[in-house]
Amino acid sequence: MAIVGGGPAGISAGLELSKRAGLNIALFERDVELGGIPRSCHFFFGMRDQKRIYTGPAYAKKLSSLIRSTSVKLHLGTMVLSVVPGISGEAHRIDVLSPEGLKSYSSRFVILATGCFESSRHARQIPGTRPSGIYTTGTLQQLVNLGRFEFRGRRAVIIGSELVALSSVLTLKKAGASVIAMVEEDPELHSYAYPAEAMARLYHFPIFKDTAVHEVFGDERVEGVGLLTGQRTFQMDCDMVIITGRFRPESTLIDNTPIQRDPASSGPSVNLDLMTSAPNILAAGNILRGADMHDLCALEGKLAAQSILRTLESDRIPAGPCFTIRAEPPIRYVVPQRINPRKIGKGRFCKLYPCPAFQLKHTRGNTIMEAVSGAERIWEGAFHKLIANSRYPLPVEKFRWNRADPYKEVTLKIAPC
Repeated sequence: MAIVGGGPAGISAGLELSKRAGLNIALFERDVELGGIPRSCHFFFGMRDQKRIYTGPAYAKKLSSLIRSTSVKLHLGTMVLSVVPGISGEAHRIDVLSPEGLKSYSSRFVILATGCFESSRHARQIPGTRPSGIYTTGTLQQLVNLGRFEFRGRRAVIIGSELVALSSVLTLKKAGASVIAMVEEDPELHSYAYPAEAMARLYHFPIFKDTAVHEVFGDERVEGVGLLTGQRTFQMDCDMVIITGRFRPESTLIDNTPIQRDPASSGPSVNLDLMTSAPNILAAGNILRGADMHDLCALEGKLAAQSILRTLESDRIPAGPCFTIRAEPPIRYVVPQRINPRKIGKGRFCKLYPCPAFQLKHTRGNTIMEAVSGAERIWEGAFHKLIANSRYPLPVEKFRWNRADPYKEVTLKIAPC
């Protein structure tokens, strides 16, 4: 067994697999420490998987302690360069670069749990000069909370309004810096309005909605940003720009492989067992969708491991058609993307872990969604409000699967008004 990634999903998968005696399990992590992103975050971790609330560092330490007490072989400081799926049931090959040099391993099962990353300034196409002082939230948190580099900024403009933007506010205050403004391109925030507005009042900064950053000023260091709202432009002086959110799966390992990629999420396409299109290669956590709560990723890693254990007990595949679900914009994704109706409600999921699930790109109120197969509408649901980039359960058990065409995709979309 091979697990790629030492964050909550990968560690939880290893913990579950280690419960079965006789398995040879290896976990590969490119960092020299386990725990993933929570190591540099604030609080509210572990509620659903560990049944209590930790700070980010304490949660990472807890997971690291648990996995180190098992038989799982840990390969830290090891970069997985490629995963080569085996042919016709053969073992998969994993090529890695470790402190000992280049090595290759073979494994019957592989779990991909490589996480996600924030969209950069380049990906957002923000013009202007290229001074120092432009950070993603992840970089900011490592600067402040892990103390890996010198932190110099004192006045920051935050781009984005997802929950991670609120985390950036707390990180900046911890570093003794001020937030000058939070800027959101959409007319509605990408998080719940009350906590964002309460934080803005507490720390005395404005939130600009329906506003874009059209330029960054500065030579050696950021000196300000130009903002555009409607037809009006104005400038704000600052020495930092914090780019937050718009997370993307870290899924480069499936490049140039037969593993099918979901064009909506950019992560691997999986079924209800979290199996990719390559037999015995599974995926769990934020590689599937971009950022989600870390305890949910941990539960997902556990589910992937349970899928492997079920396969070891029986190689039988339940009969019946498997339907592919495609998300249509402004829906960001639906995961899993392949649904076998006979596997729905078989004890794989619980109320603490909403799956299958979807996200929207933009916050919307009073929305009706529908699932369509050919000319048939097989489900329709009404939602009072959907917050952008937040996970919502998709009630596939209510779909009229008997009216769906197994040879056509099921399209999940916003119904016309």
